Amino acid sequence: MVFNQGETQSVFDHIGGGKEWGLDSLSSHMFVYMAQDFEQRKEAGLPYFEQQINFLRKSNAPYTVLMSSKFIANIDLSAVLRIHQQSGKKATVVAKKVESYAFNDFDTVIRADENNRYYGVEAGELTDLTNSEYLALNTFIVDTDWLISFCEEMQEKGEFSSMNHLIREHLWEIDPSLYEFTGYMSNITSIKAYYDANIAMLEPSNFTSLLYGRQPVYTKIKNEVPTYFAENSWAHNSQFGSGCRVEGVVIDSLVSRGTKIASDTIVDKSLIFTNTQIKQGAQVKYAIVDKNVVIEEGVHIEGTQNNPVVIKKGSVVSADVYQN
Repeated sequence: MVFNQGETQSVFDHIGGGKEWGLDSLSSHMFVYMAQDFEQRKEAGLPYFEQQINFLRKSNAPYTVLMSSKFIANIDLSAVLRIHQQSGKKATVVAKKVESYAFNDFDTVIRADENNRYYGVEAGELTDLTNSEYLALNTFIVDTDWLISFCEEMQEKGEFSSMNHLIREHLWEIDPSLYEFTGYMSNITSIKAYYDANIAMLEPSNFTSLLYGRQPVYTKIKNEVPTYFAENSWAHNSQFGSGCRVEGVVIDSLVSRGTKIASDTIVDKSLIFTNTQIKQGAQVKYAIVDKNVVIEEGVHIEGTQNNPVVIKKGSVVSADVYQN
């Protein structure tokens, strides 16, 4: 795993002992690298991909999976591997056919030339982007021996980026096969995209496709009491984590563990994160409220569907917040 410096705690909090991913056996190991280390080695004139190459050589694995954390999707890698093995190619790219609005300028559009050879182009460079294009989901299965050679070649040429990005830049030379993913996918490109991806989980088909398919999704376990709904509370089309206390009205929202929603409150079309307190008479609409926030009595927080309000983690909100 390659992280940005100082951004590992929450990931390891969810991984825990790693049992669900087979990381707790004698023959399994997890290696963590900091992206900044590669940059420093390059600046010092040292072989900056050496750690990755050593890892690949010692793994003795015939195939390697490369994934980024930008897209939300539940991909069956065993199915991708079968396509890769059948293709006889050295790399297979996972892509999904989407409409043009689903692209960010820096996303990779996968196209094919007249010989059905796949190549990648940054969406921002295209003026003819249509409503039926393949979006690269930054997931690849490659032959490990080839990947070692590719790392060495990039290092020799002085090309520096994430391995995922370098593969996308060189797709035409690589000549990959393509695996078309047809399940639920969200592309997190902005705060609004993050908000929309969460709100989309209120649609049962999206929720089931992502979390309850053949591939289970694991998260950290926290045993606590179920959420309590007071007699005068009312909830519609919403999801709640455990340990909440709800005395007000909640509509079209996702509420995380340990949240307290007092009487005479209205929470509408919002994301409420862990251990938030919304006090009596407050109203929250089109908002993303981070962890451990306190919203004082009678406070109104309201954004719009296209521009949700974001309340910073640990804030105490004592005055109205409006965002157009």
